[in-house]
Amino acid sequence: MPSILGSIGAIIAFIIAWIVISIPTWLAGKVVAPRTTTFGRAMLATLIGVYAIFTALFSLISPIIGVIIGFIAFLGVYKVVFNTGWIQALGIAILAIIVAIIILFILGLIGITLPHFFQF
Repeated sequence: MPSILGSIGAIIAFIIAWIVISIPTWLAGKVVAPRTTTFGRAMLATLIGVYAIFTALFSLISPIIGVIIGFIAFLGVYKVVFNTGWIQALGIAILAIIVAIIILFILGLIGITLPHFFQF
């Protein structure tokens, strides 16, 4: 029974994290491509994009080339999912990073922070 509860908890945590991670992509998409952006498309782009980056990073290619290929793949996912061009996909990616940083900063101001994995 505990393993079932642990699995259900992991699935719930994954879904919550997926929703939270999709918010900056959705907001950036609304600014760059407002006609084709929905929250569902942002969630799809986030899921496929993260899969593409991890696949490229952990392939047999060197890590630097993997990062470059993963980033291009992420842009390709944005291009297809949001039905935009390459420049607009790059705009969504850059704006999503900026929005995520702003959200993390605001959450930090009110006392909600990411856990510290490394001690300095």
